[in-house]
Amino acid sequence: MEYSKSLMFSLVFCVFIINGIESISVQLQATPSEGILGSTSLELKCSYTTVPGEEYVTGVNIMAKINGQFKNVAIFYTPSLPLNATLTNDGNYLSNRVTLTNPTDTMTNSASMQFTQIACEDENEYMCNVAYAGSGGSTSANSVVANISVKGNPEEPDSVPSYVPSAGIEEGNNVVFTCTGNVGKPQGKFRWVRYRRDSNDVTIQETPYESETTTAVIMPGTCTFNGTSSLTLKMEQLDNNAVVRCQVVYQGEPLDLKQQTNPINVYYSVRNVQVTKFPSNPTFAEGAEPITLTCESDGNPALINTDYTWHKESNISVMLGTGPTYLINNVVVNETDNYICVAQNSFNGQTFNMNSSIHIQIDDDGIGAGAIAGIAVGIAVLVIIIIIIVIFVLRKNNRGKDDSIDEPPEKPRNNLSFVDRKDALGDKNGPFNNHNIHYADLNFDDRPRSRKPLQLSQDSDLDHTPYAEVMMPRV
Repeated sequence: MEYSKSLMFSLVFCVFIINGIESISVQLQATPSEGILGSTSLELKCSYTTVPGEEYVTGVNIMAKINGQFKNVAIFYTPSLPLNATLTNDGNYLSNRVTLTNPTDTMTNSASMQFTQIACEDENEYMCNVAYAGSGGSTSANSVVANISVKGNPEEPDSVPSYVPSAGIEEGNNVVFTCTGNVGKPQGKFRWVRYRRDSNDVTIQETPYESETTTAVIMPGTCTFNGTSSLTLKMEQLDNNAVVRCQVVYQGEPLDLKQQTNPINVYYSVRNVQVTKFPSNPTFAEGAEPITLTCESDGNPALINTDYTWHKESNISVMLGTGPTYLINNVVVNETDNYICVAQNSFNGQTFNMNSSIHIQIDDDGIGAGAIAGIAVGIAVLVIIIIIIVIFVLRKNNRGKDDSIDEPPEKPRNNLSFVDRKDALGDKNGPFNNHNIHYADLNFDDRPRSRKPLQLSQDSDLDHTPYAEVMMPRV
């Protein structure tokens, strides 16, 4: 039957060509040509142009390719046949999603199918068929094929990325992260980003992973793709407290569609053990203030008080105390030693430890209370000895004063009892008679700048010593 109809249509078409009937111009256009799944406005418009006075349109059909063949999905009527446009049985899948509008003019007009909701099956090839009559009879003309493509926007990943192992992760483990979700249509992909963070949750390093493969399958009942991507990371110390993010990339653009893990706990053994002292003196005097030793370390699990122990190198088997600090209260010489801090932590049935030491030097050159008392006694004895010596010297000097002549407080000539006696002075205008003067009877003080006057010897006799012409120097 279908073969007979096709043959008949071909014969009629040939007859019209032979008779010289001109065909009308038909165009079909989708605006826009790309629809987005969901509530989206898209118009499929069939326009045609007839030859005035020779042709008139009797009907318009919009066809879609179904199972490899173009079939009518919507029928439109001209004003000459005032019926409402309607969907065919093959076009029932468009129900409640399109609005049909008939042509309003028999000469130059168009039929329209307006989409209000786009579904995956709307991605198809379409064609418009216009039936018309002319001077030679009835026939139809088809437009070229118009295409509608459908996009499906991606969505946020289904959940936070899962990872295996999910607990007890330690430094050196390989951890596999997996992310799934709707990556849209056309198919998008996932990108990964690792954020290393400090203890205050501040990002210190951001590492993207762009080349990880995303496998995708069409989601049942829809034309979008469900993607899956995996990332394998070898855990390090810096990955403790890190987060790993899965982000959707659609048509080459990273979107704000992402999920990330909670902070990841990564165990690592104790390390970076360091001991400091306060005060920081290179050496300490015996009897000084107490010395505080502090031990610091890094590790996860973090160390608590009982994870620190203190020892002396000279007797390592004896534990001095526990906790991150140790106080040397008795600062004496025999406390000089290398002080050792042993730090340890445990996880997954294993215990790890590391130690560090510091040398404390205590010298006895400081002045203690006993030393101060000894010094005080010594000083007292020394003072007594000095006093005795001074007294002895003074007494000795006093015994010799009777035989000595003190320097007069005034000029020597003022102390001479005969200084104003003219008869005792020589004649200044006459010549001196220096003969027969016995100098042995005079005592001279030959010290520089001495003010002592000439003195008569104790055994001299003034009456027998001719010295009257001796002049005293004026000082």
